[in-house]
Amino acid sequence: MVESFKKSMMVEFDMTDIGMMHYFLGIEVVQSADGIFITQKKYAQEILDRFQMKSCNSASSPTEFGSKLTKEPGGRRVDNTLYKQIVGSLMYLTATRPDVMHAVSLISRYMESPKEMHLLAAKRIF
Repeated sequence: MVESFKKSMMVEFDMTDIGMMHYFLGIEVVQSADGIFITQKKYAQEILDRFQMKSCNSASSPTEFGSKLTKEPGGRRVDNTLYKQIVGSLMYLTATRPDVMHAVSLISRYMESPKEMHLLAAKRIF
């Protein structure tokens, strides 16, 4: 049934069969008898390298228990561009890592004027 559909589509449209999908928009796709699995292992390694976080210690949870992020007016400002790049990279990572979605949504609230405490919270997610 699938093969006949592919053949009819190839006749109707100019297309070729390139086989099983392996990568799509930076997401690795592994298809097996057990199911379809997606991962962003390569992308995660790339953003760790990009933001010099590869040699840092890992944390057991993406947010620190009991900590509260605020728009503290007196905090030390950090580079807006760097902070936005970190948040954007982490947002894309949530496609395969929904466990960090809440933490990323928390830090994304402070993209207008990020302070040092917000950057530290973002680095903890890595």
